[in-house]
Amino acid sequence: MGSRSESASPPLRLLVEAGLLAAAGAAVLLDSRGYPPSLTEGAPGPAFFPRLLAALLIACAAWLAIRAWRGARDAGSGSAPSGGSGAGRSRGNVASDSDSAPGARAGRRIQRLGVPIAVAWIAAFLLAWPLLGTVLSVPLLVVGLMWLTGERSWRTLVSVPLAFAGFIYLVFMVLLGVPLPAGF
Repeated sequence: MGSRSESASPPLRLLVEAGLLAAAGAAVLLDSRGYPPSLTEGAPGPAFFPRLLAALLIACAAWLAIRAWRGARDAGSGSAPSGGSGAGRSRGNVASDSDSAPGARAGRRIQRLGVPIAVAWIAAFLLAWPLLGTVLSVPLLVVGLMWLTGERSWRTLVSVPLAFAGFIYLVFMVLLGVPLPAGF
C-alpha cells in the first residue's frame, strides 16, 4: 500500500513548480513583445535580456518536469538512484535514506514553508538592494536561496554567492556599463 506502482507518476508538487516556472517565463516573453528589438544597428535592444531570461525560465521548467518524470519512473521501477544505496546528502528534490533521521522533520517543515520563505527573502532583497548595494545584497540573496534548497556545505555557501556577485558586477557594471545600486 505504501509503495508506488510500476507506472508511477511524478509528484504533483514538482509539476506545479515546473508549470509556475514556465508560466513566469511565458509572462515575461509576452511582456517583452512591447519592447523595441534594437535601439542601434547590430546591438541588442531592451527586449534581448528579458527574452533570454524567459527562454531560460521555460528551459528550466522543462528540465524540472523531465527530472520529475524520470525520478517517478525510477521510483516506480524500484531502482536505486545513480550513486548506489541512496545514502548521503540529498540534492534538490531527490530524497535520500537520511530522511528518516530525527532532523528530517525540521527539514520537511522548511520544505513546506520553502516557497513563502523564498518569496519573503526575495522581497527583503529587493528592499535592501538599494541600501546595501549589489556587491553585498546579491551574495546574501544567493546564500539564502541556496540554503532553502538544501545546500549545507559551507564552502559552496560561500564560494558560489561570491562568484555570482563577481559575475554580476563584471558583466553588468564593467562590460555593459549598467549602473547597479552601489549602496552606502
